[in-house]
Amino acid sequence: MAILTGALMYVGSFKSIRNYRVQYDPNTYAGEKGGASRVMIMNNPAFARTRENMSEFCGCGFAVRAIRLGLQNLLGDKADGHFTGRLMKMAKEINLRDVDGVRGQRSILFSANRGLLINMVFNVTGVNASEMLQGHFSCSHDLMRTSASLVVSGLTISPVYVPSGATHFRIQHHLSVVSDYVFSMDSRRYEPACLENGKSAFGYSAYTSVLSPMEEEVVAAFPSSVPFPFPFPDDCTVLQCVGVEFFIKTAGEVYLPCRGGVAKVVMVF
Repeated sequence: MAILTGALMYVGSFKSIRNYRVQYDPNTYAGEKGGASRVMIMNNPAFARTRENMSEFCGCGFAVRAIRLGLQNLLGDKADGHFTGRLMKMAKEINLRDVDGVRGQRSILFSANRGLLINMVFNVTGVNASEMLQGHFSCSHDLMRTSASLVVSGLTISPVYVPSGATHFRIQHHLSVVSDYVFSMDSRRYEPACLENGKSAFGYSAYTSVLSPMEEEVVAAFPSSVPFPFPFPDDCTVLQCVGVEFFIKTAGEVYLPCRGGVAKVVMVF
């Protein structure tokens, strides 16, 4: 694929060449027009491998959408513009690890690859959450995987990490469930293996001055009134995350959010 580097800029197509841009990418890409039609790709035997790749890529997209649904309370300004792309890359790597599956129908088994999920990075261009929180928290969860505890001890945010104007911060403790994805022969598409897929629970600490150390335990638990099958089945994976949010306290005792928060995965079980 060619990348336009000169000063020539135009919109649409020019003879046999088209150019386009991708969101969050500063490059302008150029490529030839034409190619195989949708009818040919979906029916011609020469494109059988392409159809297999399309099926698995679509399944990875379903899985990533479920992860984002479970983490939607943590995203916003805490994730950069390429976060979804990194999730797709991770989901595809997990998909390729299913060596027993048939190509085009290989499963996406998060439960067998939880070590990859803990390496999830929300923002690679902003503040490193590990540096901000290192050594000041511990986490645990119950055997049923329905609740978890986050203990924060002596956490003082360095002025280097405090956004301009922020007066207070709080800790966000988050749990979300992601299911394994398997190919269904009935619907001819990938579907979650358990119904708890995308569910989430969260808890917040009290607002704390950026000048004061935080000493607090924050519990996050799925409500017992929700008809989940406790404990969660083996094909469900729980992500435990911690986030830091900054606020500006006004005279009316109102805390207005400000940008500069961070988030990280601390445990996967």
